[in-house]
Amino acid sequence: MHTDTRVTYGFTLNTRSRSSIKQEQSEVSNVQSPFSTGTMQQAAAAAEAHGSGHPAASMADDGKEEAVSAAWHGSVRAAVEGPTPDQAWALLGDFCSLHRWVPSVQTCRRVEGAEGQPGCVRYCAGPVNKAAEAVAGWSKERLVEFDPVARRYSYEVVETNKGFGRYAATLRVEPDPAGCAVAWSFEADPVRGWTLEGFVGFLDELARGVARRLEEEIMSRN
Repeated sequence: MHTDTRVTYGFTLNTRSRSSIKQEQSEVSNVQSPFSTGTMQQAAAAAEAHGSGHPAASMADDGKEEAVSAAWHGSVRAAVEGPTPDQAWALLGDFCSLHRWVPSVQTCRRVEGAEGQPGCVRYCAGPVNKAAEAVAGWSKERLVEFDPVARRYSYEVVETNKGFGRYAATLRVEPDPAGCAVAWSFEADPVRGWTLEGFVGFLDELARGVARRLEEEIMSRN
Protein backbone atom coordinates (compact mmCIF):
# COMPACT_ATOMS: atom_id res chain seq x y z
CA MET A 1 0.00 0.00 0.00
CA HIS A 2 1.47 3.33 -1.06
CA THR A 3 0.01 6.71 -0.18
CA ASP A 4 1.17 9.88 -1.93
CA THR A 5 0.79 13.11 -0.01
CA ARG A 6 1.14 16.80 -0.76
CA VAL A 7 1.70 19.53 1.84
CA THR A 8 1.65 23.33 1.62
CA TYR A 9 1.63 25.90 4.40
CA GLY A 10 2.48 29.48 5.27
CA PHE A 11 1.09 32.51 7.02
CA THR A 12 -0.58 35.83 6.32
CA LEU A 13 -0.07 39.06 8.22
CA ASN A 14 -3.08 40.51 10.01
CA THR A 15 -2.94 44.19 10.96
CA ARG A 16 -5.14 45.90 13.55
CA SER A 17 -4.88 49.28 15.23
CA ARG A 18 -3.54 49.17 18.76
CA SER A 19 -6.53 51.20 19.95
CA SER A 20 -8.91 48.47 18.74
CA ILE A 21 -6.79 45.81 20.42
CA LYS A 22 -6.87 47.71 23.72
CA GLN A 23 -10.65 47.99 23.42
CA GLU A 24 -10.94 44.22 22.83
CA GLN A 25 -8.67 43.54 25.79
CA SER A 26 -10.82 45.70 28.07
CA GLU A 27 -13.94 43.85 26.95
CA VAL A 28 -12.42 40.45 27.73
CA SER A 29 -10.27 41.40 30.70
CA ASN A 30 -11.65 38.49 32.75
CA VAL A 31 -10.99 35.89 30.05
CA GLN A 32 -7.61 34.13 29.91
CA SER A 33 -5.91 34.32 26.51
CA PRO A 34 -5.44 30.92 24.78
CA PHE A 35 -2.00 31.94 23.51
CA SER A 36 1.23 31.84 25.48
CA THR A 37 3.89 34.56 25.31
CA GLY A 38 6.13 32.10 23.49
CA THR A 39 3.55 31.54 20.78
CA MET A 40 3.13 35.25 20.14
CA GLN A 41 6.91 35.68 20.03
CA GLN A 42 7.05 32.93 17.41
CA ALA A 43 4.42 34.75 15.36
CA ALA A 44 6.40 37.98 15.56
CA ALA A 45 9.58 36.17 14.55
CA ALA A 46 7.77 34.63 11.58
CA ALA A 47 6.58 38.04 10.47
CA GLU A 48 10.13 39.39 10.67
CA ALA A 49 11.52 36.50 8.65
CA HIS A 50 8.93 36.70 5.85
CA GLY A 51 7.71 40.30 5.77
CA SER A 52 9.12 43.77 5.48
CA GLY A 53 9.28 46.44 8.14
CA HIS A 54 9.16 46.00 11.88
CA PRO A 55 7.62 42.60 12.85
CA ALA A 56 5.70 43.83 15.88
CA ALA A 57 4.41 47.26 14.88
CA SER A 58 4.22 49.78 12.06
CA MET A 59 2.84 53.26 11.47
CA ALA A 60 -0.22 53.63 9.25
CA ASP A 61 -0.71 56.57 6.90
CA ASP A 62 -2.91 58.33 9.44
CA GLY A 63 -0.18 58.10 12.08
CA LYS A 64 -1.90 55.45 14.20
CA GLU A 65 0.32 52.63 15.35
CA GLU A 66 -0.77 49.20 14.16
CA ALA A 67 -0.01 45.71 15.48
CA VAL A 68 0.93 42.89 13.13
CA SER A 69 0.34 39.19 13.80
CA ALA A 70 0.85 36.10 11.67
CA ALA A 71 -2.16 33.90 10.86
CA TRP A 72 -1.50 30.32 9.81
CA HIS A 73 -2.83 28.62 6.71
CA GLY A 74 -2.00 25.34 5.04
CA SER A 75 -3.24 22.25 3.24
CA VAL A 76 -2.50 18.55 3.11
CA ARG A 77 -3.55 15.99 0.51
CA ALA A 78 -3.32 12.20 0.61
CA ALA A 79 -4.04 9.94 -2.36
CA VAL A 80 -6.27 6.92 -1.74
CA GLU A 81 -5.67 3.83 -3.90
CA GLY A 82 -8.78 2.16 -5.27
CA PRO A 83 -11.91 4.02 -4.12
CA THR A 84 -13.58 6.46 -6.50
CA PRO A 85 -14.30 9.97 -5.21
CA ASP A 86 -17.99 9.11 -4.84
CA GLN A 87 -17.20 5.94 -2.86
CA ALA A 88 -14.92 7.84 -0.50
CA TRP A 89 -17.37 10.72 -0.07
CA ALA A 90 -20.16 8.28 0.81
CA LEU A 91 -18.07 7.42 3.88
CA LEU A 92 -16.33 10.70 4.71
CA GLY A 93 -19.34 12.91 4.01
CA ASP A 94 -20.87 11.99 7.37
CA PHE A 95 -19.81 15.02 9.44
CA CYS A 96 -20.13 13.14 12.73
CA SER A 97 -18.20 9.99 11.79
CA LEU A 98 -14.67 11.38 12.14
CA HIS A 99 -13.76 8.75 14.76
CA ARG A 100 -14.15 6.04 12.12
CA TRP A 101 -11.44 7.51 9.90
CA VAL A 102 -9.07 9.56 12.08
CA PRO A 103 -6.98 7.36 14.42
CA SER A 104 -6.41 10.18 16.95
CA VAL A 105 -10.16 10.80 17.37
CA GLN A 106 -11.77 8.34 19.78
CA THR A 107 -15.19 9.99 20.03
CA CYS A 108 -17.22 12.00 17.52
CA ARG A 109 -20.91 12.68 18.02
CA ARG A 110 -23.51 15.29 17.12
CA VAL A 111 -24.45 17.60 19.99
CA GLU A 112 -26.42 20.33 18.17
CA GLY A 113 -28.38 20.81 14.97
CA ALA A 114 -29.27 18.43 12.15
CA GLU A 115 -26.78 16.11 10.48
CA GLY A 116 -25.44 17.50 7.20
CA GLN A 117 -26.96 20.95 7.76
CA PRO A 118 -24.99 24.15 8.43
CA GLY A 119 -25.11 24.84 12.16
CA CYS A 120 -24.66 21.19 13.11
CA VAL A 121 -22.09 20.88 15.93
CA ARG A 122 -19.99 17.77 16.57
CA TYR A 123 -18.05 16.92 19.72
CA CYS A 124 -14.67 15.26 19.06
CA ALA A 125 -12.30 13.89 21.69
CA GLY A 126 -9.00 12.03 21.68
CA PRO A 127 -5.65 11.65 23.46
CA VAL A 128 -3.69 14.30 21.50
CA ASN A 129 -3.51 17.61 23.36
CA LYS A 130 -0.30 19.60 22.95
CA ALA A 131 -1.74 22.46 25.00
CA ALA A 132 -2.03 20.26 28.12
CA GLU A 133 -0.53 16.83 27.56
CA ALA A 134 -1.90 15.29 30.76
CA VAL A 135 -5.47 16.09 29.68
CA ALA A 136 -7.40 14.45 26.85
CA GLY A 137 -8.11 16.87 24.02
CA TRP A 138 -11.63 17.77 22.92
CA SER A 139 -13.32 20.28 20.66
CA LYS A 140 -16.74 21.32 19.43
CA GLU A 141 -16.82 22.01 15.71
CA ARG A 142 -19.64 23.69 13.80
CA LEU A 143 -20.53 22.81 10.21
CA VAL A 144 -20.42 25.98 8.11
CA GLU A 145 -20.95 24.64 4.58
CA PHE A 146 -21.92 21.22 3.23
CA ASP A 147 -21.70 20.58 -0.54
CA PRO A 148 -22.23 16.92 -1.52
CA VAL A 149 -22.00 17.73 -5.25
CA ALA A 150 -18.50 19.17 -4.83
CA ARG A 151 -17.77 16.52 -2.16
CA ARG A 152 -16.65 18.96 0.50
CA TYR A 153 -17.64 20.48 3.82
CA SER A 154 -16.27 23.37 5.85
CA TYR A 155 -16.31 23.76 9.61
CA GLU A 156 -14.97 25.93 12.43
CA VAL A 157 -13.90 25.27 16.02
CA VAL A 158 -16.29 26.94 18.45
CA GLU A 159 -14.96 25.56 21.75
CA THR A 160 -11.90 23.51 22.70
CA ASN A 161 -9.23 22.81 25.31
CA LYS A 162 -6.52 22.19 22.70
CA GLY A 163 -5.08 25.69 22.40
CA PHE A 164 -7.04 26.87 19.36
CA GLY A 165 -8.27 30.39 18.85
CA ARG A 166 -9.80 30.99 15.44
CA TYR A 167 -9.68 27.81 13.34
CA ALA A 168 -11.60 27.08 10.13
CA ALA A 169 -11.05 24.14 7.80
CA THR A 170 -12.40 22.42 4.70
CA LEU A 171 -12.38 18.69 3.97
CA ARG A 172 -12.61 17.67 0.30
CA VAL A 173 -12.59 14.43 -1.67
CA GLU A 174 -10.93 14.96 -5.05
CA PRO A 175 -10.27 12.86 -8.17
CA ASP A 176 -6.78 11.37 -8.37
CA PRO A 177 -5.03 8.91 -10.73
CA ALA A 178 -4.78 6.46 -7.82
CA GLY A 179 -8.54 6.59 -7.32
CA CYS A 180 -9.26 9.65 -5.20
CA ALA A 181 -7.60 11.95 -2.68
CA VAL A 182 -8.51 13.39 0.71
CA ALA A 183 -7.59 17.07 1.06
CA TRP A 184 -7.68 19.26 4.17
CA SER A 185 -7.09 23.01 4.14
CA PHE A 186 -7.20 25.38 7.10
CA GLU A 187 -6.80 28.95 8.32
CA ALA A 188 -6.06 29.58 11.98
CA ASP A 189 -4.51 31.78 14.59
CA PRO A 190 -1.24 30.29 15.92
CA VAL A 191 -2.10 27.20 17.97
CA ARG A 192 -0.73 27.02 21.50
CA GLY A 193 1.72 24.14 21.92
CA TRP A 194 2.49 23.83 18.19
CA THR A 195 4.77 25.32 15.58
CA LEU A 196 3.21 25.82 12.14
CA GLU A 197 5.47 23.18 10.61
CA GLY A 198 4.69 20.72 13.38
CA PHE A 199 0.95 21.32 13.14
CA VAL A 200 0.90 20.79 9.37
CA GLY A 201 3.00 17.65 9.84
CA PHE A 202 0.38 16.38 12.27
CA LEU A 203 -2.38 17.06 9.73
CA ASP A 204 -0.35 15.27 7.07
CA GLU A 205 -0.16 12.16 9.26
CA LEU A 206 -3.89 12.53 9.93
CA ALA A 207 -4.64 12.60 6.18
CA ARG A 208 -2.44 9.55 5.63
CA GLY A 209 -4.34 7.71 8.35
CA VAL A 210 -7.68 8.59 6.77
CA ALA A 211 -6.43 7.34 3.38
CA ARG A 212 -5.30 4.02 4.86
CA ARG A 213 -8.61 3.47 6.64
CA LEU A 214 -10.59 4.27 3.51
CA GLU A 215 -8.52 1.79 1.50
CA GLU A 216 -9.06 -0.90 4.13
CA GLU A 217 -12.80 -0.22 4.32
CA ILE A 218 -13.34 -0.36 0.57
CA MET A 219 -11.21 -3.50 0.23
CA SER A 220 -13.22 -5.23 2.96
CA ARG A 221 -16.44 -4.55 1.02
CA ASN A 222 -15.17 -6.00 -2.27
